Amino acid sequence: MNPPADVSIDPGRMLDLIGVEGQLLTAATHDVHPDAPVQGASGRTVAETIWFLGGQCEDVLSWMGASEQAAGAWEVPDPVSLRGVTARFTARLAELLAEFGTRPPEDACPTWWPEEHSVRFWIRRVLHATTVHRVDVQGAAGVRRTGIDVDVALDGIDEALRLWLGYRLHAVGITSTRPCSVGVSTEDAEWVVYADRTRTVVRRAGVHESVSADALISGDPVLIYLWLWGRLPDREITTAGDQDAIAQLWGLLRLATR
Repeated sequence: MNPPADVSIDPGRMLDLIGVEGQLLTAATHDVHPDAPVQGASGRTVAETIWFLGGQCEDVLSWMGASEQAAGAWEVPDPVSLRGVTARFTARLAELLAEFGTRPPEDACPTWWPEEHSVRFWIRRVLHATTVHRVDVQGAAGVRRTGIDVDVALDGIDEALRLWLGYRLHAVGITSTRPCSVGVSTEDAEWVVYADRTRTVVRRAGVHESVSADALISGDPVLIYLWLWGRLPDREITTAGDQDAIAQLWGLLRLATR
């Protein structure tokens, strides 16, 4: 069996993309109401989305051991101002990028994933959080969704499946209601999810390996990426086999990523 295809992204490129995603998100707030609902699974408004993302930046600063002043939480403004929450997000993101810039990606750093304890873990996490929420805000604002590069989507699929579904779900004590398996396939990479009442296991398939599962999800990697995060409906991807198994995978991801 050949080794799995590499779907990782160079950390320097990830840092550049984080900056771009932050700018795209901020630009999309110019003509949108703060209470405009975000499409998809998050259930948040635009203001709540940006506030949440700013909070994630603060959490990462804390994990990385930034100064108490840099990592300290902002109080929620009353009334909530879109300008205020956006300013908080852009300030926190700038502080986080500055912190990333002072440390090599391979530098040791606490994380919540046992397989990687490095600054790179947080660079990757911030990239995907910013990308997904940028899509949220653009959709709520009625702005045409800016494209996502294929390598970002592939890495995002890997993160959603292996970190969130494969690890985080077990960490919070949630399991499938019945045994099932689902393959996730794109042109460049494949994964297999095995779920039962004890644990959910995810592995990346080898190149040219024939994936056998109860159900199969396939399609464009960008569409699969956004579907896994609950941002697109089922009609945007191709499914085959046990539809209940696919519904369970989607539901388990919502629990893992909430």
